[in-house]
Amino acid sequence: MSAKHLIPLLVAFITPSCLFGPDFNGATAPELPITWVNALPPASDTASLQTWWDSFADPQLTQLIHTGFENNPDIVNAALAIERAESLMRSARMGLLPTASANFGGTNNGTYDTSTSHGAWNGSLSIGWSPDIWGKTRRQVEMAHAAIGSAQAAANATRTALASGIATTYFEWISAQESLRIAKEQLAYQERTYNIAKKRYDVGMQSALDLAESSATIASTRAQIPSYEANIKACENALATYLGTTVDKVQLRMPGKTVYNRIPRVPTNLPSDLLRRRPDIIKAEHDLHEATANIGLNIADLFPSLSLTGSTRASAGTDFADYFRTAGWSLSGAFNHSSLQRLILREDLKRARIGEKTATQNYRKTVLAAFAEVESRLIDYAKFTNQLPQYEAARNANQKAAELSLRQYNAGNTDFINVAASERAWLASELNLISTRQQIRMALARLCTALGGGW
Repeated sequence: MSAKHLIPLLVAFITPSCLFGPDFNGATAPELPITWVNALPPASDTASLQTWWDSFADPQLTQLIHTGFENNPDIVNAALAIERAESLMRSARMGLLPTASANFGGTNNGTYDTSTSHGAWNGSLSIGWSPDIWGKTRRQVEMAHAAIGSAQAAANATRTALASGIATTYFEWISAQESLRIAKEQLAYQERTYNIAKKRYDVGMQSALDLAESSATIASTRAQIPSYEANIKACENALATYLGTTVDKVQLRMPGKTVYNRIPRVPTNLPSDLLRRRPDIIKAEHDLHEATANIGLNIADLFPSLSLTGSTRASAGTDFADYFRTAGWSLSGAFNHSSLQRLILREDLKRARIGEKTATQNYRKTVLAAFAEVESRLIDYAKFTNQLPQYEAARNANQKAAELSLRQYNAGNTDFINVAASERAWLASELNLISTRQQIRMALARLCTALGGGW
């Protein structure tokens, strides 16, 4: 058989055709309920879930989240992880291509006057190729692609967690600011009450017990103020960390009531939508894909590898044209395989199969945990929204009771103990109302994150 017939046959033989190991056809998710078990919040369009923070209609919140996306170190590291995964994928692809090396040089042993009589030229070119007969390199490329998807999903998970962290901390800051305002207003009201009790005491119309009760109420309210002020500073410090800066550069302003009391509508859709929206589920599926491809890679290691090498060499003396006339070439091939390594390679394959089973269970666990998290967020949302009207009614009733008891006290129809008790109840109900409103907003932020929004 002539060389011109042998070469095509050899190429056909070594052209990659085998691909060992199972092909990944997507993860099999555990069966989920058709709809959510717990009560749903009001639904809105699905598109709003992607940037759920816009539904709060608070420009300051939106700005904080975008600043965090730009400056947070975790976001930057997540982007670098994607770049690294892409670089590894390009390196894996290089394994499908031949490698080449070349050298060229000359020597001169004479003087400058006689250099043309003593010069010499030599050079060589070598090309090597390891054809991917068993699909090992292609499985490496497949694993690299899956690793890129995993890195991208991890970056999206970091983004959703950051947006949720910024929003909930911002809502806590609002709650602390409002609580501080209410405490100061109540303190002023209680001090006016104390002045009334003091005047009645000075003229002998009231006992020292009433005056002491009033002082105790004032001291109790004053004791809460440093706690609210510390909460404000703590929230600002936490926000600075989220934003990738220092606390002295965090400048916040209190939004209007129509903004910070707004309860937006959020989409919930169906439980199955979590599989395509939740970045942690998407990452778990890519990790499973990578583990599946690794099985094929380890199976390919059990078979011998083929390497082909072609080289050419030439040399010439004083006449450089002789360089091309003296060129020679060689072609060689080798099968590389070690029977002594076979037991080790089989153990590698066994671990790869275990890794695939582990990744399958991790995917299943991630899906179930995601479903449970949404259900928990729905429970929180329902709890706080059901509490809100009750706290509003309690606040209104306690305010009326405090005002009525003070009037009755001025008329001499009740003891000051009732006045002090009604004032403390009024303050507690105001604080409960503020906290519950912000808890609803935090529950919505966490619900949007649990539903896979934010990327």
